[in-house]
Amino acid sequence: MITVNQLHPLFFGEIVGADLTAEPTETLRDAVEDAMERYGVCVVRQGPITDAQHLRFARLFGPLELPPGYGTRPSRMAPELFPAGNLDAEGKIRPRAPANRDVAKGAERFHADSSFNPLPSKWSMLRGVECPPPEAGGDTLFVDLRSAYDDLPEETRARIEGLVGIHDFWRGRAYAGLAVTDEMRATMPMPPVHHPLVRASASGRKAVFVGGHCVGVVGMDEAEGHALVETLYDHVTQPKYVHRHHWTTGDIVIWDNRFALHAATPLETDEYRRDMRRATVNESGEEMDAYEYRRRLDA
Repeated sequence: MITVNQLHPLFFGEIVGADLTAEPTETLRDAVEDAMERYGVCVVRQGPITDAQHLRFARLFGPLELPPGYGTRPSRMAPELFPAGNLDAEGKIRPRAPANRDVAKGAERFHADSSFNPLPSKWSMLRGVECPPPEAGGDTLFVDLRSAYDDLPEETRARIEGLVGIHDFWRGRAYAGLAVTDEMRATMPMPPVHHPLVRASASGRKAVFVGGHCVGVVGMDEAEGHALVETLYDHVTQPKYVHRHHWTTGDIVIWDNRFALHAATPLETDEYRRDMRRATVNESGEEMDAYEYRRRLDA
C-alpha cells in the first residue's frame, strides 16, 4: 500500500510503500501523479535501484529530456541520465574549482531545471547513489512557488499576470558570480527562451515562475526587468517556503519544474564521494536533447 506523509507545512510529500524494483503499475503511476499535484515535490523512500529501474520509473510520466550529446560522451551511468555530485566521467572525485570558474556553482541559486531550454519540462527525478554524511554538506533545498504566489499582495499578482520572463543560462550564471567567457558560451550555445511569470497547475492553482535562470521580463529594459524578477525571487525564497532535504542512499526526490525551485548546498570537502543521477521528464514530445530540439525548431 502506498501512503504519503507531508514533511513541510506547505508542501513536500514522502511517498512510502512504492517498490521501484517491481514492474510499474497504474496504481503506482496514479499515486505518484496525485502526490505530485498536491505537494509539488516528493521523496520516494526506496533502497538502491539500478539506472534501468530509475529510467523505467521516470518514463511512466512522460518522455525524457536527454543529456546534451546523448550517447556520444563517456559515462559511468546510463546515457539517458544527467550526472550530479562531485565525480568525473571515470567515477573519480573532481578537484574543487574556484567559485567564479565553477559552472555548477550557479546551481546553489534556486532554479528550475531546463527553464533555459524550449523543451516542455515537467519533472526532475534525482537519485542518491552515493551520499556523504550530513556534516559534509550536499543537502538540497526546495521552495514551493504555489504557496509563494498565494502570499503575494493582490497588486503584485495583477502586475505580473500576463508578463513573460526571459530565461538565459549564461546571464543567470553571470548574475550568480561566474566569470562567463566566450569560450564557455561557445561550448553550450543556449539563446534565451521565454516562459510566463505566472503558471497554473492542472487544478488551476497558480505559481510565480522565477528562479536563477530567469533574468528579465519581455518588454522591459534590462535593469527594470531584472529588478522585478529579483524582487520576486527574494519573495519566493523566504525561509517559510523552503524545505531542506538530507539525502540518504536510494532516495529519489521528484520535483515539478513548473511549480517548485531547488538549490544545491555545497559539499564542503573532497573527502567523500557524492554520486547523484537525474532523469528529466518532459510534458510531451519525443525523447531528445535540447540542442536537437532547437535544431528542429530552427529548421
